[in-house]
Amino acid sequence: MTDPTTVEDQKSLPILGSEDFRLRPLRLGDEAALLEYLSQPGVIEHTSIPAPTLESLTASVQRDITAYAKSTSFRFAVAASDDRLIGICGFNSWSPAHRHAELAYDLAPQYWGQGVMRRAVVAMLTWGFSELGLNRVHAFVMTSNHRSIRLLERCGFSREGTLRQYRIARGEPKDFHLYALLAQDFARTARGASPNQAMQRTAGRSDA
Repeated sequence: MTDPTTVEDQKSLPILGSEDFRLRPLRLGDEAALLEYLSQPGVIEHTSIPAPTLESLTASVQRDITAYAKSTSFRFAVAASDDRLIGICGFNSWSPAHRHAELAYDLAPQYWGQGVMRRAVVAMLTWGFSELGLNRVHAFVMTSNHRSIRLLERCGFSREGTLRQYRIARGEPKDFHLYALLAQDFARTARGASPNQAMQRTAGRSDA
């Protein structure tokens, strides 16, 4: 099992299985690219992400960097071939004692519909189940976020229920579905496959 504190070691990172994109640790300076796409209309509409500012995103990136060292969460940059951040995918929190983690992600809209985030999610799941020893990964998704719901279901997640008015999104209480995937179910889908092959097995069309 990989020591999470060695996250800067490329050998311990999730493998995306693509020459055009990769997952890497977040670093200071990524906040500018984050602000660029999170400020675009519709990107945060169906999420509980607050209206972004450069200051708030700088603080968020710094928290993620600190979390690597403390092994409290693992949110990675989805980077293009030029190393520019185009999205984030990872675990907001994880419990070594209970072997579960919360999955979260976002992506610049110009990359929607190309299968980029599905590859990133499958890479994170493969890494989480094999390297972190997770037994369960769950995600909270606003009931109106149909694109994210399709992504989770195509990656093998099952809906476990709906949490009414679970989070406040820009001043309004919103309902969220709870989705989850167990290691045993992921293994049945991806057994013997690379992350890229696993992605192909868990989905038909490419729209996330």
